[in-house]
Amino acid sequence: MKLFSSMIGQEVAKKILRRSFEENRLAQSYLFYGPSGVGKEMAAFELAQALNCTGVEAPCGACSQCKKTVEFNHPDLHYVFPVPHPSGESDKKKLAEEIAELLARKAEKPYLSLDFDRPVAITIDDIRALQAKLSLQPYQGKKKAVIIIKPEAMTTEAANAFLKTLEEPSPTTNFILVCDKPNALLSTILSRCQKIRFMRLDRAAVVQNLEERHGLDPAQAKMLASLSQGSLGQALEMMDLDLLEERRMAGDLLRAGLEKRYAEMMEAIDLATGEKGRPQRVLELMSAIALEALHPEPQASPEILSLARLLTEPQLNRITANMELARTALNRNVTPRLCLMAACSPDIIKEEL
Repeated sequence: MKLFSSMIGQEVAKKILRRSFEENRLAQSYLFYGPSGVGKEMAAFELAQALNCTGVEAPCGACSQCKKTVEFNHPDLHYVFPVPHPSGESDKKKLAEEIAELLARKAEKPYLSLDFDRPVAITIDDIRALQAKLSLQPYQGKKKAVIIIKPEAMTTEAANAFLKTLEEPSPTTNFILVCDKPNALLSTILSRCQKIRFMRLDRAAVVQNLEERHGLDPAQAKMLASLSQGSLGQALEMMDLDLLEERRMAGDLLRAGLEKRYAEMMEAIDLATGEKGRPQRVLELMSAIALEALHPEPQASPEILSLARLLTEPQLNRITANMELARTALNRNVTPRLCLMAACSPDIIKEEL
């Protein structure tokens, strides 16, 4: 397969990287930055495969080098990401087993995020371990590839130690930093990387990908593309969720707020906040339902037509403004219950957020 041929969108990034690879002018260190789930990590792995591919057209995806890279089994691939750091030996053993399990799942579903239910970081110990591995020559391939996910999670000590590695790079090592928040990195790290920007994906392209490559029906694909806001990775991660149930929750919540049935509203909020990540999804579904209700299509569902009789344009404007505030507040770790209360009721004073 041709480099990046399986990626959707990101034409500028792909053109820059393809040309550099074909002309053997790859930078020693790259920073792939942009929204999450838009192809940064996928591009990093394809580039890592291409570095050591033994097929005719790199990355072929079929040679042992390519396969080992995406299975996390290649000795010259160094994949660094934020992890918890337990102090006890027994906890370290459990963590190693947990990480092995996560990587096995990710090898099958590359779009999965490596999430832990406790604080994570990339520490000085992680960077020292990496430096020790990089002091050796490539073992099986021509190059060592280092992919660092969320480098902004490095502690200050780790970032300063990593900077020294970037300042004195080995000619047989390529670094790819995959970052959602480049402004959180040290300026000295930023200045030593060639920056490649990844853009939010076109929603129609996400819908097409979900239908053609993942077999979703048009309604499911459209809902996931809308919820993920142009992030194919997030859309794929949500495929296993019961979004129809969450859409029902969002509709119930919106209706209870509009009809000022506050006891039912609080019950619906309790359901909507009972699972990690659900408040954000319910918020986006409420926004979509409100818009559908204000301008219902002829074939709209009875649920939408019923809400359309309740919702006025001034109410929608207030709800839309409150939802935007609620999104911002959620990102700032404000209590999800308060955010959803504000979002579903036009009477909540926005200053409460």
